[in-house]
Amino acid sequence: MALLAFLTSPMTLSSTQHLALLGPLCLAISLVYKTIRCEHLRQVPIAAVVQCVTIIAGMLGVGVAVWLLYLVLM
Repeated sequence: MALLAFLTSPMTLSSTQHLALLGPLCLAISLVYKTIRCEHLRQVPIAAVVQCVTIIAGMLGVGVAVWLLYLVLM
């Protein structure tokens, strides 16, 4: 019964905790994608880390662009 209550009532997270969850999420997605795409298994770890950093940098870039657009239009 306690497990059901844990699954049905979400935890509240701060914005810092949301950003901290971005890294593992991007790394997991990159690892699965690069495992499918790379021909040799030795290439997977480096390629996954590079793609993870690229995804995070892209998301931060889009976030900064939207924030700047908000400041200009305000």
